[in-house]
Amino acid sequence: MARSRRPPDEGRLIQLVYYLYVGLSAAARRLPEGLSYGAARFFGDVALRISKKRGQVAKNLARITGKDPESAEVQHLVREAYRSYARYWLETFRLVREDQAFFLERFKSPTQDNLFNVTKRGKGGLVVVGHLGNWDAAGAWVGASGYKLVTVAEVLKPRRMFDFFAEHRARLGMTIYAAEKGVTARLAQEVEDGAIVAILGDRDLKGTGPEVSFFGEAANFPRGAAQIALQTGVAPCIAGVFGVTRADGKRGWVADITEPIELPRMTGEEAIQELTQRIAIGLERQVKAHPEEWHVFQPFWKADRERA
Repeated sequence: MARSRRPPDEGRLIQLVYYLYVGLSAAARRLPEGLSYGAARFFGDVALRISKKRGQVAKNLARITGKDPESAEVQHLVREAYRSYARYWLETFRLVREDQAFFLERFKSPTQDNLFNVTKRGKGGLVVVGHLGNWDAAGAWVGASGYKLVTVAEVLKPRRMFDFFAEHRARLGMTIYAAEKGVTARLAQEVEDGAIVAILGDRDLKGTGPEVSFFGEAANFPRGAAQIALQTGVAPCIAGVFGVTRADGKRGWVADITEPIELPRMTGEEAIQELTQRIAIGLERQVKAHPEEWHVFQPFWKADRERA
């Protein structure tokens, strides 16, 4: 793997994060599967005990379930959410070692034609995903199925961490663009050129996107998915990716991919607002199906973000 040099504006302490990640990735690739998932469960439980975000996770899950944050049901989901997130990182560490046959065997989607048939219309496809399960595995599966998969990722510090992710995902058949100015136009062009573009649609980091209703409360969603869909004329699908234990005891994933969402008839900001709300409704259904796999541990709804 190529190693980029340390940027001059990044101190040695922040670089330790990079070396820790690389070391953990190497270790996880060498552990037997059963042992590695057992370790992920253990570290998920440890994280739950020491995390300062447990209360926020409970509040998020309470909104989804309609239950009290202190209820037994929500507290159980909180524990499972930390375990799920630990599995996500374990799988991220391990997936780089796997080949296309692995993903074709371990990843299943009974509704895959909802996405793949879109590409038969002369352009690519657009799939909107949430912070659900392991979308890296989903991207690798799309690539293994013979399609070009393009996505965008937040630029991390240290920068070499982003480069590590990009190289890792390139091995899985994905092309990664940095979340920088002009990236939406580049993703739209990829759709025009026949690629399948996957984009996260449920967390607006800046809090400036369209305000929609999500589980009955106001939240800001990113506008990128709606912009790409309206610019290209390609209706987006919504996907939920969930981890499963197979009949043979091995871990895998299943994706629920909806039919393409009808594009609104209006134009401009009104169209972006309407389509973003339709996307929010689709993601709401996916999150509700498996709330413990929704990896959003920060204040998400507008009311919580204003108090944070």
